[in-house]
Amino acid sequence: MSNIKKVCLCLMLSLAWTLISADTPIRHCADSSIPLPLMVQINECDTLPCDLWKGSEAKIDIQFVATRNTMKQLTAEVRLTSLGVTLPYDLDAKRGNVCQNLLHGAYCPLDAGEDVTYELLLPVEPTQIEVPTRLEVRLLDVDNGNQVVSCFVTDTRVKKPNSL
Repeated sequence: MSNIKKVCLCLMLSLAWTLISADTPIRHCADSSIPLPLMVQINECDTLPCDLWKGSEAKIDIQFVATRNTMKQLTAEVRLTSLGVTLPYDLDAKRGNVCQNLLHGAYCPLDAGEDVTYELLLPVEPTQIEVPTRLEVRLLDVDNGNQVVSCFVTDTRVKKPNSL
């Protein structure tokens, strides 16, 4: 094998490893019986805490598995905990509608065992205080009494963007 091919192979393997290992670290919610998502990616963050930039949108991709057949109405619920206080984060209906924000051509209704990715664009208000914040996201099956389909917790921090 030529040196150029060896270098190309090494670069491709490095890139593949980066893509594979780039998931955001997550933990179980308080009820550890609720399934974790298969993968979460927040703004390409792979080391905690993940930075959330004031005045922007945090892009959160959540890959999860449907828990029952004919799931046609799913919603996201977000909670933020800062300085020991937990508050619900009110998402507008469009952002919180999981079915309307599925990636890769997926659509509802979902069937049990189906693996899909939801893209949540979470606005970070310019007035949000700059403190470490625990982010909890729950995906709820509305037609099944808001049963939690998947849930995770991770650590973030709100930061002001660097000025030029």
